[in-house]
Amino acid sequence: MHMADNASSAKHSSPLSNINNLPDDVLGEIFIRLPLRWTAKCKCVCKRWLGLISSPTFPTQFVSRQHALFKAYLAFLSPHQLMLGFFPQDLVLNAQTHKAPLSPDMLIKGNVCGYSNGLFLCCSNRYTTGRGYFVYDPLTKECTHITPSPEADQEEGLYAVGFLSHTEEGNPNRCFWVVIVKSFIRRTYEFEVEVFSKEAGTWREMYVTCANGFAFAPHWMLSCAYGGNLYFMGRTSIFVLDPIFLFSCTVDYPEDADAMNIMSFGYLGCCGGTLRIADIGHNDLRVWELIHPQTWHLVHRTNLAEHLPPEFCANYYKRVAGFHPYDGDTVYLHSYADGVFAANMRTNKFQPIPGYDKSDISPFQLELSPIPSADN
Repeated sequence: MHMADNASSAKHSSPLSNINNLPDDVLGEIFIRLPLRWTAKCKCVCKRWLGLISSPTFPTQFVSRQHALFKAYLAFLSPHQLMLGFFPQDLVLNAQTHKAPLSPDMLIKGNVCGYSNGLFLCCSNRYTTGRGYFVYDPLTKECTHITPSPEADQEEGLYAVGFLSHTEEGNPNRCFWVVIVKSFIRRTYEFEVEVFSKEAGTWREMYVTCANGFAFAPHWMLSCAYGGNLYFMGRTSIFVLDPIFLFSCTVDYPEDADAMNIMSFGYLGCCGGTLRIADIGHNDLRVWELIHPQTWHLVHRTNLAEHLPPEFCANYYKRVAGFHPYDGDTVYLHSYADGVFAANMRTNKFQPIPGYDKSDISPFQLELSPIPSADN
């Protein structure tokens, strides 16, 4: 018995059984394969582990590995909210020459209520108050505070908000526009919108008309920026607004789609230079593409119950988390209880992205170009 104890003790004290005997490069490879929350806990183990995970190159190595596995990486905008991030098409991230566009544990002080052309629109209050907005550049860490709209500053109400940014040819500075619309749930044919432009530095009020009328949904007040327009999902249609030239119209939802289900559990976003919309009702995942101003074409459809765990399929609050901006076959799914899945709709291959349960996910996606260099 005594000899057995000695043998057991010798076995456990063997250098090969101690992870700290591994060289730094091997230990670093282990850390970049762990979920982000686990690496945060590993920092507390010892000074050596803290040093490896706190290395300036670690965030780039971590997101590069994650992107290689799932064609996306995830960043924490706040302690409980995630955002999907993507590298420019065909970019191979190198930790020696590049820096992660957004650190995987980067936190933004404010509620994100818009994203366009590398800029965030954030709000220090609830974004539906119509005030407290600021524009944040995650690369330069610069904030541009937006003066309150005179009307929103004086009147209480719920406001829908939109954000659009673009770069003019020959001008490296990015222009942006913030749009707020006082919400209404009855079909309305003419209503007021307020637009703030960076160039003017002030708000202006104007009326727009919708020939077919429009009504906001009571629980969805955000918009999607695409092709120089803002798209607001409403109860029965999508309101399209060009904040520069003030053109507006409405687009119907796909003929057999449930509008309220899309707003609650679906997704409206860009993919491959086109506008797409997804619905996830009753485990029937469908993706449409807008091919003409009023024509949606069904591009993907699959039954989630045939490919995902029963727990995820039975979760009422599962939703479509986003589209891959360049790969038209890849869709991301999410639930608070089960985390994030990357789905290839062509091959019906579904991969879990471990370590992101018990978090919400932003309706916006991060696409930054160019990628900052490592010496910045």
